[in-house]
Amino acid sequence: MEQFIFSKSLPETAIAKRLCIPIDKLNQFPPFVGGNRIQNLIVEDMEEQGVLWNLRFYVQDNGKQPVLAGQWKDFVKRKQLQVGDGVLFYRNIDANGQVTYKMRPFRNLMGV
Repeated sequence: MEQFIFSKSLPETAIAKRLCIPIDKLNQFPPFVGGNRIQNLIVEDMEEQGVLWNLRFYVQDNGKQPVLAGQWKDFVKRKQLQVGDGVLFYRNIDANGQVTYKMRPFRNLMGV
């Protein structure tokens, strides 16, 4: 079953470095196990069939803000995203309980 997790308009930091995940959505991502504070997260591109992005999922040093990095900047560049554009995140849980993630960019149609 596919579930919408969040949408986010992209600020400069998300274009240049990493995407901050809303803190209240942290429970929608895999838990950190054994004190490990970094995980690889394979995310399917909803615009390009078969394209997967290897994102690094972690909580910043302040212990509060979850972020996605890794190939995030490659995704931004390939999709030619700019400040004000955005991204939609989804997760899918199949019949066997296997969790996968998907993302789709969207354009800022207001030009702001």
